[in-house]
Amino acid sequence: MDFQLYSNVSSTFQLDFVHMKNVVLFLAILTAIISCSKGSDKVECDNKVPDKGIIISSVDFGPCVYKLNHNTFVIQDSIEYAELQKEITESMIVDDTCNFPKIRFNDSIKPVTLLGQYAEATGCTVTFNRNVEVDSTNKKVNYIIDAKGCGECDMLGYSYNFVLVQKIDSTYTILFNGNTIK
Repeated sequence: MDFQLYSNVSSTFQLDFVHMKNVVLFLAILTAIISCSKGSDKVECDNKVPDKGIIISSVDFGPCVYKLNHNTFVIQDSIEYAELQKEITESMIVDDTCNFPKIRFNDSIKPVTLLGQYAEATGCTVTFNRNVEVDSTNKKVNYIIDAKGCGECDMLGYSYNFVLVQKIDSTYTILFNGNTIK
């Protein structure tokens, strides 16, 4: 009889242990689902809005990682562009190679200006939505960036958001997110 009682206790303990393992597994899965859904704005962030306004194209200097001394840039000619290339090369954080595309600032058909504006956000992913608008009446150009960080990560994402736009006349004032720079 004592053996029978011990046997029942042992099988009850085994059943409770198996049940407990299932509960722990269920809670672990539930916790993972809840923590992943906290970054539910990720869906919105992954859908980057195309560049707007007078932006012709974004400019990517390749895999190089750099940190510059100022946050806004208005590059009107190849001399200023060479100075920017030198500044980027000298400020690289990681020893990488930058790929500086050839830009024809004074092209007879499509002259351009290179604009850049530093923006940052924190998250697992970061997107930068860019818009450059012209106000001909007030002779102003406004470069607006919306930086969005998505997810629960503490990772900093940043960009200088270099873009080519149609040539900006030197009589225009250039605003960056509403702040006058030039």
